[in-house]
Amino acid sequence: MKKRITLIAFCFTIVVNAQWLQDTSCNKKAELVANQAIEYVVNLEYMAAFGAANAALLLDEDCGCAKLTLAYISSANQKWGSRMTKLDAIDIESLTAEEKGWYDTMRASKEERTSLETSLANQFPESPLLNFLSTSMQDFNTFKTFAEKFPDNAATAYNMMSYGYTNGGFGENDTTKAMKYVSMAQQMHDGPNAYDSMAEHYAAMGDYENALKNQLKAVDFGTFSSVYSANARLYYAKINAGKMGIEIQQMQKDIQQAILEGDYQGYKEFVHPEIKVSTGDSNLNPFYIYTEKDVKTNPEITWASFVLSDMQTYFSPDMKTAVVTFVADGQYTITATNSTIEYATRASSTWCNTDDGWKILHTSFAPRKGKNGIPERG
Repeated sequence: MKKRITLIAFCFTIVVNAQWLQDTSCNKKAELVANQAIEYVVNLEYMAAFGAANAALLLDEDCGCAKLTLAYISSANQKWGSRMTKLDAIDIESLTAEEKGWYDTMRASKEERTSLETSLANQFPESPLLNFLSTSMQDFNTFKTFAEKFPDNAATAYNMMSYGYTNGGFGENDTTKAMKYVSMAQQMHDGPNAYDSMAEHYAAMGDYENALKNQLKAVDFGTFSSVYSANARLYYAKINAGKMGIEIQQMQKDIQQAILEGDYQGYKEFVHPEIKVSTGDSNLNPFYIYTEKDVKTNPEITWASFVLSDMQTYFSPDMKTAVVTFVADGQYTITATNSTIEYATRASSTWCNTDDGWKILHTSFAPRKGKNGIPERG
């Protein structure tokens, strides 16, 4: 009983005046919490919606609105069960006409859903939820129309409108208006999704400092916001790309030194156990998989020097892959002939950002024009 009272009290502290379904099958207290659950749903906060819907069912076990919410969000987490199974368990006769409309949209096929949602919006012109279901990213003006008609429920519409101003949905891109509307969304609903959106807008402008600040606000809302952590890491990486590039360059020097010394343990520090490192030598032989044997044995030549310089690092957009380009100069002696060769190549290496840090994926060396690489291996 104590847990039940605590959960109900918690939900009442977060309830706002956002009525999404005008007529529900819930009692008055449960209806308040169930409508808050829908507020979370439309703002893509499914974990919070899950908690609020279950709280509503503690207040009224027959609250159809809460049951529909749990069915709607079930696809977000496989542990929450099947949407159709949840819909099958609902007594359709106990639902109000408005709730039945939402139920029908979830039952409808993809081909049927659009026309059904449009029909329901016309049939229930005062229902915020059934009108919101008919909005579409194919026409961002539908969000503007919704916000004008239902200003008390407009937070998520304002958020979507901000994307319309960043991606040309309203014509010319307008970052000023995008920021205006996402700020309005934040003022109406203090949740992680709008902060994530603002972060994306800043990132699109190349302002990763402000992108990270807003993304961390989204993450700070709690464990249910962990989905936002990936972009926080991305923006952090973008901000620190220069420093990270230098660190990867140093790793390239360190792995090369380990190879020169035949130090396989040192080499392994830069290799992921699930990655087969492919290599192309400067003798221009076919590419091959680099193994422990290749690190430890190279009796054909003895190196006197090997220096990497002119290093540059380039990152993929998701900051998970880096390519290092460089030149290598050195001198080696061919064991069989005791002849000394001046070595000069240009090269590149590819690194992958794994859970264990940056690891080598591929290297390729080629002689610079008119210069020498390594000899054919016996």
